[in-house]
Amino acid sequence: MIVESRPPTAIAARYEEMPFPTLQPLQEVAFDLGITATDRALELRGVVFQGYNDHQLLFEQRWPARALAQHLGAPDLSIAPGSGIALRGLHFMTPGYELLTHLEVTVIARAEGRATDAQPSIQIPVRFHTQKTDLHFPLRGAWWAIQGADWSDRHKQEVFSQTYATDFVRLGPDNRFFRGNGMTVEEHYSWGQPVYATAGGKIAAVMYDMPDLAPGAPPDPRMFQGDPRRLLGNAIALSHGNGEFSFYGALQQASLAVNAGQVIRRGALLGRVGNSGMSPGPHLHFHLAEGPNPFIDQGLPMRFSHFEAGGQWFEQLMTIPSRMIVIAPDTQE
Repeated sequence: MIVESRPPTAIAARYEEMPFPTLQPLQEVAFDLGITATDRALELRGVVFQGYNDHQLLFEQRWPARALAQHLGAPDLSIAPGSGIALRGLHFMTPGYELLTHLEVTVIARAEGRATDAQPSIQIPVRFHTQKTDLHFPLRGAWWAIQGADWSDRHKQEVFSQTYATDFVRLGPDNRFFRGNGMTVEEHYSWGQPVYATAGGKIAAVMYDMPDLAPGAPPDPRMFQGDPRRLLGNAIALSHGNGEFSFYGALQQASLAVNAGQVIRRGALLGRVGNSGMSPGPHLHFHLAEGPNPFIDQGLPMRFSHFEAGGQWFEQLMTIPSRMIVIAPDTQE
């Protein structure tokens, strides 16, 4: 039996300051777990997840077979020789008074022809990233974070680069994000809104040839050309020269105002909000990562500055959680 994690080292986030009062600091971590049967068929019976600060146990969760079946969406937990099961988007939040240093995962499985269970374990190192770039909020007006860094964020289905990604939609005067029935992109308040550089840097990558789709329309798989990076549509990756890259996705076709290799300042116009790639409707996809390539370079927790939320103005870096309404002035320095 082979047990492995993706990513091999998990990058965790710590939430100590938020735009609203919190009961306690929190930390979260997400990863995928792969279980492969080698020479014998396996019956998966359970998994135990433990989080440690050095030798101090911080949390423990025991998932029996019925919990694993619910997570997988299938009751069959058998693994044929030479095949495997992937437990995707495993996500844990725990108080952040003491920080995780590693996770220990124990898999309980019965091999065909054996009378007892095997219980192999792996250790997954955990590290915390200190953000170096002051990311000014990249939009203007009132925006709703429809997905952010919490357990309800579907970005955690892809735990390598998008663990802490956020999607923003523009709110209109009626506090909705589209007028009418929202069946055309022009009815969405986000459509065509300018997107600005959060900080200065060098344009590391540009994707510009993806068509914009009607809201809710499934994309033609051929447009992705076998390259998963195209799932995020027309996009710009901006290197900040310190190992951090800001990534702007789902942009409008032919709206990109910069070229690869160009050096720009904070506040430069990058392009406009579109509905390209695997996108249900016009929005801005944003994430911070260690490199310019989604699904290849590991994602990082991120905080923004220079925005208003809950009646407060934040010039310092602050986490924007899911469903927070954020307001940015029409002009920023």
